[in-house]
Amino acid sequence: MINKSLRNFIVCFLFIITFLIGFYSLAIGSIKAKPGTFDHLKIEIPDKVVAGSEYKIIITAVDVFGNPVTVPDGVKDFKIVVTGSAKIKPDSFKLNEIPLSGLTVKFLDEVAEDVIFSLYEVNRVFPLFEKKIKVLPATISKLDIIMPLLASVGDIFQAKIYGKDKFGNLVCDGLNFKELNLFFYGDVSPQIREIKHLSEQCIVSVSLYSEKTGSFFAEAILLDKDIKGRSEKVKIKNADVNSFIIQAPQEAIAGEPFEISVLAVDKFGNLVEDFASKTQKVLIEAKGKGYVFPSELSSYAFTDGKVKVSIRYDKAEDIKIIVKLSHDYSKKGESEIIKVIPPKVKRFEVIAPETVIAGQKFKVKVVAYNQMNKVMSNYNLYGLPVILKTTGSGTLTPNRIPTTEFINGVAVVEVMYDKAENFEIIASVEEIPLKEVKPEEKRKEETPEKKSLKKTKKEAPAFLELQNISIIESKKKCSLSLFIPQIGTVGGYKVTTKKKGKITGVSVEIHPAKNKISSLPKFNSELIENINIKEINNKVTININLKKPVKYQTNKLRDEILIEFRKG
Repeated sequence: MINKSLRNFIVCFLFIITFLIGFYSLAIGSIKAKPGTFDHLKIEIPDKVVAGSEYKIIITAVDVFGNPVTVPDGVKDFKIVVTGSAKIKPDSFKLNEIPLSGLTVKFLDEVAEDVIFSLYEVNRVFPLFEKKIKVLPATISKLDIIMPLLASVGDIFQAKIYGKDKFGNLVCDGLNFKELNLFFYGDVSPQIREIKHLSEQCIVSVSLYSEKTGSFFAEAILLDKDIKGRSEKVKIKNADVNSFIIQAPQEAIAGEPFEISVLAVDKFGNLVEDFASKTQKVLIEAKGKGYVFPSELSSYAFTDGKVKVSIRYDKAEDIKIIVKLSHDYSKKGESEIIKVIPPKVKRFEVIAPETVIAGQKFKVKVVAYNQMNKVMSNYNLYGLPVILKTTGSGTLTPNRIPTTEFINGVAVVEVMYDKAENFEIIASVEEIPLKEVKPEEKRKEETPEKKSLKKTKKEAPAFLELQNISIIESKKKCSLSLFIPQIGTVGGYKVTTKKKGKITGVSVEIHPAKNKISSLPKFNSELIENINIKEINNKVTININLKKPVKYQTNKLRDEILIEFRKG
């Protein structure tokens, strides 16, 4: 009973106290609650930002319940550190500089990257606060085209197209490859083989191919956004040499240089502009009975895949020039037919002393010039005997110069004039009389007696005459000339080789023939050891002994047999 009464008393007492407190509050007005003391810093910072846009980071000093507070002087200093290309302002502050509204820190980054924002208390190692901010690229504003600066014909190469914002950041959104157009400008336009949109790499990959050399650049346009981009200049280089193109004249003169152009091309027909760097040997041959000089050249001689070569061919015939690689004969080229015509003498130059003594020998030099007004160096092969005439009343002896006397187009002979007077010497080609062609007459029938008499009548034998032997030797060949007038019309000849392992000698048999050479001329040859002549039973044998085995070739001209020994 007592406990119940005590409990009721306590309840009444508390009610009275509460009433009094409330009454007192109404009597004195509202209560103002102030923030507590500084406890920590509150930082308002975004998770993601866009490149090139400025953002605000708010730093506020708060008490334990998050209420903004002001801090008196003489307290802590702080610094802000960011990674990457981000910029902040300010990057340091004092605690008492933070207003109740918060300290505003400006953040700007033009690079799409992840940035670490760190807040340090000065002189402390570990940060009080740290957060990663993801910087996203801005909207697409241009296109970048990346291609190799050098590609080869016949090879597929890639063009990669990227979308970029105005700060150069890669943009994935907005690169719609269906709206993409690609154009090429330059002296070559490659083919587009394939287009792929690699969304995970944010690029459009284009496979290109070309069979022509040259340079170009590409331009890409994103039609739905009218955004463009342009590549660097790309050079398409040639492939390796596959063949040669030979440009040659339709006609040339035997023994005279003529010019050909040689073009090295790849399998697509492009000039091999870098052929000079290949250090390869190129062979030059003639499809004919003779040889072409020079017979080889180096790839060093080519400029941008082309070279002009002065060559010579000594035989009058139709030929083709063949050019090929020395290590691979399948890589070759052939010219059109070249008609090599024999040289023709145009004029002679006679050089003689100003004063001579009648009846005494003196030397005369005769120089033959061809239709190109050049010294006819092969006059001994293609010329005719030269007749020397005078303007005086006397006689010049001898007055005939055989073609064998001409060496490299020049003949030096000893002559004599029998009159004491002024005169000039004129050289001209020996004229060969033409046979008169008469109308065919009816043949009279021969009686049996005349037929019998004709059978028993013997014709007088005709003999060939070996009149001279001359040797002309150059760096690459040695030419041996046997001067035998009318060898093409009377009698015959046979050339055989003496073999003892390899070729060691050549023998020339002429029949019916006579030896008219009293003594052989002196010569100094690298190939021929000696020459001896035998005459037995109306047959003349010329034995040519060689110093070393060499290849040779024999040609019969009108008045001579020419044997050419090739060196090397």
